[in-house]
Amino acid sequence: MKRVIYLFAAVALTVAMTACTNTASKKSEAQATEVKSEVAHATLAVKGACGMCKTRIEKTAKAVKGVSTAEWSLEKQELVLDFDSAQTSLKSVSEAIAKVGHDTASDTAPDDVYNALPGCCQYRN
Repeated sequence: MKRVIYLFAAVALTVAMTACTNTASKKSEAQATEVKSEVAHATLAVKGACGMCKTRIEKTAKAVKGVSTAEWSLEKQELVLDFDSAQTSLKSVSEAIAKVGHDTASDTAPDDVYNALPGCCQYRN
């Protein structure tokens, strides 16, 4: 009789563990679906004048949470970005770059910040 009880308990325990594992697996899949991010690719007009500007613009853009790549072209005066649209926006990147002294298509750097840039970085005429 004890053997039957032990056998029944073992089967019940196995079934319960399998059910919990399946439920946890389904929850993980559902959470992974909800957290799914979308990588956005964008180009932003950013004013600058030299290699120091390039370094500052790219470093600032990459410091924005969600930005994975940032490449600024002096010739084109454009910043090419890849970012997670669930974590940030093009507007947030633009605002961050303006705060360090570089005008963008939608944001103007504060005059005091712009005037504090090294002479070679001042692009306004």
